[in-house]
Amino acid sequence: MKISKVLGYQVLDSRGRPTVAASISLTDGTTHTARVPSGASTGVHEAKELRDIGGEYSEVFYAGLSVWQAVENINRVIAPCLVEELIDLAAVDNLLVDLDPSADHAKLGANATLAVSLAASIAAAHSQNRSLARYFQPESELNIPMPMVNILSGGAHANEAMDIQDLLIVPIGATSFTQALSWIVAIRETAAELGRMSGFVTNLIADEGGLAIPFDSVEKACQFVINAIEACGLKAGDQVSLALDVASTQFFQNGVYNLRNAKKIFSSEQFVTYINDLVSNYPIVSIEDPFAEDDWITWQKFVQIAPKKLQVLGDDLLTTNLTRLNRAIDEKSANSILIKANQNGLVTSTLNVLKQAKANNFKTVVSARSRENEDSWLADLATGWAAGQIKVGSTHGSERNSKWNRLLELEVIEETKFLNPYI
Repeated sequence: MKISKVLGYQVLDSRGRPTVAASISLTDGTTHTARVPSGASTGVHEAKELRDIGGEYSEVFYAGLSVWQAVENINRVIAPCLVEELIDLAAVDNLLVDLDPSADHAKLGANATLAVSLAASIAAAHSQNRSLARYFQPESELNIPMPMVNILSGGAHANEAMDIQDLLIVPIGATSFTQALSWIVAIRETAAELGRMSGFVTNLIADEGGLAIPFDSVEKACQFVINAIEACGLKAGDQVSLALDVASTQFFQNGVYNLRNAKKIFSSEQFVTYINDLVSNYPIVSIEDPFAEDDWITWQKFVQIAPKKLQVLGDDLLTTNLTRLNRAIDEKSANSILIKANQNGLVTSTLNVLKQAKANNFKTVVSARSRENEDSWLADLATGWAAGQIKVGSTHGSERNSKWNRLLELEVIEETKFLNPYI
């Protein structure tokens, strides 16, 4: 089956900012579309999305945040090279690399390359009469990932309501995705009610759907979520555990970690002790970006003393980048990686990073971004790649629930196994 048309265009993401969509039409008359996400909290080592700041559109559309140049790169540069070609994901991604061999996709824009790559993967799956999940795992049972879900949000996602970016829950005692999600919804709604009872405004929702309740310490936030878990009749640390997304690069300044709400400043060595104390005192099974994106030595020191079962998760540190992952493997700077396709720019090379992580006993978490869209391809990728875990945000907002609902659907219509990396 051949490609008959490739079209790029601009759409809006969940926070009202422009993003790139790409549609690939095939000779059987079908059209397959993908929309790319964007991050609010982004690492400097991520692939570069292309926006029109300073360009000919910058003063007219969306204060320079439009993506018309990326769209034009799809329509004028990429499309003519793909039309009449057989639909094949690897071939499409290889062509995109030929057109833009830069490591960060700065020439065409990672938002342009990923939109086309994702649309190609969906179209290729259709050409084989398979779902996207089954395209990547054609045989045997599909592996439904363990959800990691925002309850409280701060940092860049919620106007600094608390110093860290997100406090999440992981339903480690659930035996199916359906059960896991039911627990999560109950805890999230109970947390909102407990917040209202304490006098907080709980209708302020963060970028990823978490509650933007202010806390002046991480400890108080952890205890609040534990109270919500127990109010639902569940056991914290046994059935439902905590996870932190510290996003510490945001408050790492002049060589120190500055927690403004807590009014505390830590050296790197002191912050290792602080993070380790949190892990010791609360049922935390995963901690993401506990240290700044280039503070490699501190990451190493923490991994050496951290509990062996703790997931030390690199996002800003690793940015779904094979070179940075290999460094972390060699230096033992982390033991888990967040997988974000738009940090990388291509589906195939994103999958290669995940495969390399697995081959070196890293846990993998396929993740959405703060500025998302209604597409559900992320759920299929996490499942088809047997990632083990998925991080989408909370359970508010259709851009979040489209992913959760797709996982519910897969669990019903397919032969599946619910993965639990924490057993």
